[in-house]
Amino acid sequence: MRVNKQEPGYSAAPAWDEGWPGEVLRNANMPFRPTDGLVTTQNPPDFSWPYVPEASDYHLQIARTASMDGERAELEGLKTNYCSFSRTLTEGAWYWRVRFRFADGGWSPWSSVRRFRIAEENVPFPVPPIDEMMARMERSHPRVWTNPGELEEFRRRRFFGSGKAAFDRVYASVQADLGKPFPPDPPFPYLNAEISSVSPEFVKALQELRAYADTTLERMLNAAFVYLLTGEENVGAHAKSHLLNVTAWDPSGSTRFDINDQVHRAVAYRSAIAYDWLHDLLSPGERQAVQEMIKTRVADLIDKYLVSQPIYQYLFDSHGWTIIGYIGLMGAVLLHDIPEAEEWMRRSVPAFVNLLPPWGGEDGSWSQGTGYWQWSSGSNKELMDILFSAGAINLYDKAFSRHEGLYPIYMFPHGSPTGVFGNDSHYKPDAPSVRLLNRMAQIYRDPRLKWAAEAIGDMPASELQDYFYRDDDLPSVPPADLPPSRWFPVTGLVAMHSELLDRERISLYFKSSPYGSYSHSQADQNGFIVHAFGEPLAIKSGVYDYYNSAHHRGFTKRTYSANAITCDGRKGQPIDDFDAKGRVLGFVHHPDFDAVSGDATAAYRGELTRAVRHIVYVRPTAFVVIDELATDRPGGSEFEWNLHADEKLAFDSDGLGATIEKGGAGLRVRLHGGRAHGCRTVLETAYRDPDGREAPPVAGFAGKRQVHGAFVTPRTESAVLAATLAPYRLGGDVPRIAEEELGGVLKLTFDGGAALYIRTAVCGSEGFAATAAGPACEDGPGPACTVGPDGIRFAGAAAAAKGDTFLLVGGTWLEKDGVVLARCDVPSTIVRGDGMLSISAQDDAIVDLKEPGPVLLFDADSGKAIRPGGEAEENMSRRGVHWTQSDGRLTIRTERGQRTFRIDVGPGGEQA
Repeated sequence: MRVNKQEPGYSAAPAWDEGWPGEVLRNANMPFRPTDGLVTTQNPPDFSWPYVPEASDYHLQIARTASMDGERAELEGLKTNYCSFSRTLTEGAWYWRVRFRFADGGWSPWSSVRRFRIAEENVPFPVPPIDEMMARMERSHPRVWTNPGELEEFRRRRFFGSGKAAFDRVYASVQADLGKPFPPDPPFPYLNAEISSVSPEFVKALQELRAYADTTLERMLNAAFVYLLTGEENVGAHAKSHLLNVTAWDPSGSTRFDINDQVHRAVAYRSAIAYDWLHDLLSPGERQAVQEMIKTRVADLIDKYLVSQPIYQYLFDSHGWTIIGYIGLMGAVLLHDIPEAEEWMRRSVPAFVNLLPPWGGEDGSWSQGTGYWQWSSGSNKELMDILFSAGAINLYDKAFSRHEGLYPIYMFPHGSPTGVFGNDSHYKPDAPSVRLLNRMAQIYRDPRLKWAAEAIGDMPASELQDYFYRDDDLPSVPPADLPPSRWFPVTGLVAMHSELLDRERISLYFKSSPYGSYSHSQADQNGFIVHAFGEPLAIKSGVYDYYNSAHHRGFTKRTYSANAITCDGRKGQPIDDFDAKGRVLGFVHHPDFDAVSGDATAAYRGELTRAVRHIVYVRPTAFVVIDELATDRPGGSEFEWNLHADEKLAFDSDGLGATIEKGGAGLRVRLHGGRAHGCRTVLETAYRDPDGREAPPVAGFAGKRQVHGAFVTPRTESAVLAATLAPYRLGGDVPRIAEEELGGVLKLTFDGGAALYIRTAVCGSEGFAATAAGPACEDGPGPACTVGPDGIRFAGAAAAAKGDTFLLVGGTWLEKDGVVLARCDVPSTIVRGDGMLSISAQDDAIVDLKEPGPVLLFDADSGKAIRPGGEAEENMSRRGVHWTQSDGRLTIRTERGQRTFRIDVGPGGEQA
């Protein structure tokens, strides 16, 4: 194992922790957090580790050295497999490990030592004990979104701006509702599970049940909210009658947990909110009736998600996670009113604070895609807002929350024709995105997020949160300071845009995610999506008619429904498998080139022995997709390069290209190089399941058709496939791309003078050696080096040049005309030119660059100058980078991940 250069004796944590039960390290169990190599702006970070059923308690250590001696903090006797520190830590590198005690008193081996670094610019987030949080909370009502001390100011919002617009809407709806009868207990035709719960008939009945309940509960909350703001007696009486009517619904009838947990929980938590707002109107007997109903329903939720399958063991239960938040919400509302509420808070709030959110992390991204980001993030904020207004804790200070606004800016920007990745991704940015962006802009006083909300468009104030989820006095400023492309390393998502401001931008989205194909995620590792000029072109096909429908399970979740690789008759990645993981190997951004590499080999579970995809964005108009594929199947495999369109997809007569058209936009797809010439093509419009049966969508998507194509290689053991994707406006010029292939190198030349060199030669394991291992800095380029035209020589997947800018993709060596431009000790992706340098690698890297004149190095994000020289280990520990310059060479040591620098030849900038 390669020894890490940052701390003597430290090696990167392995994928498997010896001595821990194998079953807790697989599938959707709690991960080790902070992840190895994390750079965190949250001080302290959240700690968690796999839940061990046989454990009586856990022992956590953190230290400043990998040997775990010297300055150290320890927590013993921990009863949960997560921990939040109540004090901050000093900045710089830390190391941590954990062990568990068996019931007989013996200790397990320590887990692997993992490293994290608290960035210099961090935000304190100490988490007080739950007793302290509860002691801080209001003892009187209201507590939801406001409190007695702030109530009058909260009420005044209804007289101006966005608050008035939201209030006027809800007030009008309540006035129209006065005098209407209160809905009785909702009907449901299949109380005894007479038919399958995934049949279209049963699902339709569930949808009708939920619509019935949601409409009733909305009427109740609207009236309670108007009473809170106005004190109008007739409205208050109407709201109270609504609440008592819902309270009388039979919790063992159609709204019981096992019929529809979403309806069951909604009745409980929305009634709790109405109870809070109407508290002064309710008699002691009426309060008790509501409390008893809530207690009855909460007991079912606790039994399921804190006893039978506790959330701290099964973190990635989508409904379970949301319900934990609602248990905490009801505990916060009823604290001091009933004794059970304190236990609800003890069991749910510490877990919610620590684990928020299961589906993302500190970079603010969401692994389940844009659709479920909207729904789940909105649900998360219901408890976040109540803990905030009640005075317990401000969860908007978490790193995830502070960075969350970047996710919609990049992955779901204004003008997007659809969302991307995961279930419900067919939605466009709409009112839920506006609401969330407005809230984040308000909390963080960030005018860029205000602009992002306004760019989507004025949406009707359709939810009660719209009353206070906006700062009318905050200016709106376009995010011109942000780069047009971004990698979200926690979830393995990448967005590459021609620019952020133009709604008709060119965009490619890429996914290679450690979250697998579990829950609302799909089996689409290394898949891409292309939007351009306001149209969806290369799409993620299939729809989400309902969860586990024949269409959803048989087609939409499958790899062959994505722009991804399958083999031998659409064999791909397994669905519903957390361990069907991808990983982004590197990402860089530059005004001339973006590049991302993803490794989905593990996701194929043996169907492929290599599935690495590199995508280079030759700015501003063309993408190049490079696939390195291999199999150990006797006789080889047919590799299938899948491509999907919403309406029109036609293959060229020579079988080497395809054209997609949608609206006023087109996408020109072309395979290049000798490997492409033996391919055949497949085209159809049917949605087929793994057995070849048609599985069309139902419900609101009935009759929906899309076009599915594939380039299929001859049977082979390995191949490098190269394809270009060139978006264009219909009636306009199609970007021109010239090709030539010489000696195992494919050269592509683009409008504007850029050239990309792709290694196409494959010769057993050595053929891919440049992206798996490489020579050290002091060595020559080695046997895996590829010699291309124009004096280019490189060890890697690809290299590119445009003027003085160069790019190396997944490699260790690049030279031109005998001059070494870049060399590194681990496979890295590097782009350098026009005063900008971006480096990305899976491990800490030493990168050596040609740089004849003296320079200054600045962090591109903060603008701070990074001083050269000094003690290397101290610099790496404190800021993750160390650099020196001598003899016309610039040598940079940088930690794993991605770092972008500005290089200047003169003085200036704030010194770091």
